[in-house]
Amino acid sequence: MSNKSDGKVLLKVTTRSGDEAFTLIELLVVIAIIAILAALLLPVLAKAKQQGQGAKCMSNLKQLQLAWIMYADDNNGKLAQNIADDNGSPVYTTNPLAPLSQPGQMYASWVLGDASDSDPGLITHGCIYAYVSGIGVYRCPADTGPKNKQGVPQGTVHYRSYSMNCWMNGTNAWNSDCYDYLKMSSITLPLPKAFVFLDENPNSINDGYWASQGPVPEYNGYWTDLPAVYHNNACYLSFADGHAEVRKWTDLTVINGVDAGAGNSKADPYPGVDAPWMQARETTLKSTTSQ
Repeated sequence: MSNKSDGKVLLKVTTRSGDEAFTLIELLVVIAIIAILAALLLPVLAKAKQQGQGAKCMSNLKQLQLAWIMYADDNNGKLAQNIADDNGSPVYTTNPLAPLSQPGQMYASWVLGDASDSDPGLITHGCIYAYVSGIGVYRCPADTGPKNKQGVPQGTVHYRSYSMNCWMNGTNAWNSDCYDYLKMSSITLPLPKAFVFLDENPNSINDGYWASQGPVPEYNGYWTDLPAVYHNNACYLSFADGHAEVRKWTDLTVINGVDAGAGNSKADPYPGVDAPWMQARETTLKSTTSQ
């Protein structure tokens, strides 16, 4: 409301009296507006969180990969050993101080123990730990542990999320048809194509040994261990040249990988595209490549 006085315009503002409150309709309108804003913001925040987790995971893998390369540089090109838990060595006792499991000893491994073990010594006594900035590098921030078929978390959240390609100085090579790389110079794949570390499926991860039969024709389209799908049905992998990248999975066997760790599983659909893609980046057949 305005009044004219002496050629001037005076404004009169009417306000609520101190004892007046918002009406129910006004409150509902405010609540509705807040709900709409929240609905608009939540997907943005979720996407930002997912991107942040992905960036951290890639950083972790790059650090592990650099540590792996530096270890080889300091050991005349010999790759860090990768021990499976079924080879009968003492490395998989709960004691990280087992003498033969220390760096430089017979049963040294890039990491010791099981992914669900919470003893930090099983990581810090791994043979590449001296080149890594801390224990947190070994765990993906998106890893919430194993889940059942309904997506409900089951069991212990893992202390470690990453595993190493079993053909990188693995102690229990799956078959004699493919190369088990003992030294950097023996890698028959182009280094940017030779994968070393990856996020492993939380239902199969145990030791640090990511098992696969390799590119053997009779196992084309089959998985042993499965990769994780933490990052919107994708995971990160690192390669022998030092780089890391994301791989978006499409095969249902990988995406629905609740039965991981149960042995060789047939790709769905068979042979799919994901299993052959991985097999081509693990090792090579001796019959087709000279070392």
